[in-house]
Amino acid sequence: MHNYGRRCCLIVIRKIRPTVILSSSFSTLIKPSPCSNLQTIFKTEFVKRDFYKSANNYNSVVYQSREEQDAIDNEKLENLLKHNDNEKIYKLLKYELEYLEQLGEEIPKKLRPKDWIYLLKAPTKSQQRKYLRFLFLNEMKERNHKEKKKVTKAESIKEFQEKHELFPSGLTYGLGKNSFFLRFYDKTMDHFLHYNVISSMLFEPKIVFDCSYDDMMAQFEINNCARQLVLSIVLNRTHPTPSHLYLCNAPKNGRLIRKLSHLVPTVLQDNFPLDITAKSYLDIFDKDKLVYLTPHCRTVMKSYDPDKIYIIGALVDKRDPKHFSLAKAKKEGIRMEQLPLDTYLTWGSGRGKSLTLNQVLAILLDIKYTKNWIATLYKNIPPRKLEKTKVEDDHSQIYVKSKNK
Repeated sequence: MHNYGRRCCLIVIRKIRPTVILSSSFSTLIKPSPCSNLQTIFKTEFVKRDFYKSANNYNSVVYQSREEQDAIDNEKLENLLKHNDNEKIYKLLKYELEYLEQLGEEIPKKLRPKDWIYLLKAPTKSQQRKYLRFLFLNEMKERNHKEKKKVTKAESIKEFQEKHELFPSGLTYGLGKNSFFLRFYDKTMDHFLHYNVISSMLFEPKIVFDCSYDDMMAQFEINNCARQLVLSIVLNRTHPTPSHLYLCNAPKNGRLIRKLSHLVPTVLQDNFPLDITAKSYLDIFDKDKLVYLTPHCRTVMKSYDPDKIYIIGALVDKRDPKHFSLAKAKKEGIRMEQLPLDTYLTWGSGRGKSLTLNQVLAILLDIKYTKNWIATLYKNIPPRKLEKTKVEDDHSQIYVKSKNK
């Protein structure tokens, strides 16, 4: 009798139990039919808003492989060698490299076509020697990196085999071993950070990098500038309040963008949270809102205005520093300002006040976030450029004395 009563209760509960369907905010709305009962389950089709296209979609990317770049540079080299003077210089360079290699000098074993083009165009012998030493050091770094990878791989295999012998089941309990926490993969973090930048593009102010200085930089300056742009992109997407970055006057076949796409192969894809355009900022934005940041003007930036669009010149001028950004801003009739470095900082004697692109961007992002110039500048300016206070000198002397003891 008791079992019969329990069975009847279960049947009644099962009949009147409602069915709760949880759906995403992106699900399509399907109305149930009037003749449906509570046990009918309506499956909704999930509509995925994928901000990231397939990684294999390279239709909009102009990134070239190493072989394709060498083929293009080889054609340029052949065109250069059609002139008799260049052909003579090319043969002399070959003989000189063979002679230096026999003497045991620091010469790279293999030269790419772009390296021969640089050597042919180098105006002096000292620049040729410096470039050859630069290529030799890069070659040695690559060789050492490959050897370290082999050693690391062998050590990891050995360590795995030892752990497998100690714990055949694979379960090891302790700090840094089996854990209840899920692993965050690099791809997952990339998606999260990219979504953070994409959502900020709707509301945060815009910052422009002016990439119109290709012809004014040597190749090593182009490489340095591209690395600083990579650091700027990484800094922006990891900041609490990232800005909407624009690279203007940046044709995709330019030297700077080609080097940038070599460092970040996905940067030219449509789903990458960065606007790269060959157009000028004058064609995109209102001229009255533009402010060109240059250290050579007289107007000092007093506060950050979120309604303004600040322009940073993507220029590295180590060889021949000139006031290129000042001249361009004057020519285009754009308002100019300089960061208040001398207002809040005491610079050391003989220290340069030049800042990298990522340091300037970090100052703009932090002053927008904190509204505190002192905290922002002391955070982003390298301490070696500033004058040490008496307290810092005393601390450093005490540290040196204690270390010598």
